[in-house]
Amino acid sequence: MVRLSPADKIRKYAIVKSDTKQVLLLKLLDDTNIKIVSQILDNPAIGSLALSKKLDIPLSTIQRRRAKIEKDVLKKTYTFDYKALGCRVGDLVINVDNGRAEEVAQKIINKYKNNVTHCQIRINSIHNILAQIIYKDTNELHYLIEGAKAMEHVTTVEWSEMVKIIGDNDSGVIQTVLKK
Repeated sequence: MVRLSPADKIRKYAIVKSDTKQVLLLKLLDDTNIKIVSQILDNPAIGSLALSKKLDIPLSTIQRRRAKIEKDVLKKTYTFDYKALGCRVGDLVINVDNGRAEEVAQKIINKYKNNVTHCQIRINSIHNILAQIIYKDTNELHYLIEGAKAMEHVTTVEWSEMVKIIGDNDSGVIQTVLKK
């Protein structure tokens, strides 16, 4: 059995894909770029000089490749810590009938724009919308739940509250995906 390197697996996968942009992005992820991405994911604040020394790759190569990777593949984001301000973070788990999930999700975002950070359309057997909500107390939570329940096409509303994040394995999952 022939064992493929991560870059060969990506190239092989890219040939099968029909979407041109996706093929180009997958080709971008050769062995060197996978090493660069892995280091950035492990330490997003790492500078190009430190990356160059750690990987023993010329600084100009790191700078050129990193710019392309950050333009095409990686997204820089900041996360706001609502809990630090005394807010609570939760999810409204909503089921909508008649194929109206996208319409209802948009209404939820518009109506509760001071509380809903984002809505997602989901596929499963129980619900089809998940709305992440920020609220200060149970009265505000009750207002959000009852308002969602009253919306046309909504059949059920459940909620859950985030207690704490146990860990973040984003970089591990991304590295695994890149190596397949």
